[in-house]
Amino acid sequence: MSVLPQFRKAAAALAASCVAGFATAGGCSLSTSGLAFGAYQPLSLPGKMSSADSISDGSISMVCTGIVTGGSYSVSLGSSPVGNSMSPRLMANPQGGPHMQFNVYLDPGLTTIWGDGLTGSVLSGTIAPGDSNRSFTAYGKVPAGQNGLRVGSFSATLLVTLTYNP
Repeated sequence: MSVLPQFRKAAAALAASCVAGFATAGGCSLSTSGLAFGAYQPLSLPGKMSSADSISDGSISMVCTGIVTGGSYSVSLGSSPVGNSMSPRLMANPQGGPHMQFNVYLDPGLTTIWGDGLTGSVLSGTIAPGDSNRSFTAYGKVPAGQNGLRVGSFSATLLVTLTYNP
């Protein structure tokens, strides 16, 4: 008897939002690319197959134009809509069954969870007067060994929020 692996696919989208400290001339906008984890093998069978972490990265671009006075900014990442969880975040399968665990990190070593400042860390910096562009990388991981998952496509959308304080 041979065992054929049944793969699960996973993707997390990042949706953008902007908040200003108070009204100023100029403004900033965000654009994002999602995380695409691809096929995920949840099972490990000795000598046959092995579950492994699935790693992906996405990008967040910030474009600021006409900034009159410099200021500080922070970029936060919301919890997963499934279970309102930050650690771990969860992806849902439209077929039902257990949710797939994943998380998004600020660093390529996958040690600092990108969160909202209460749970996890935020990205922060300064914006100079005038126009500027910045890009940030979001590093994602689906941990190995989630063997209770059903076959199907898993997804989640996370809200990315830019807060600017002149």
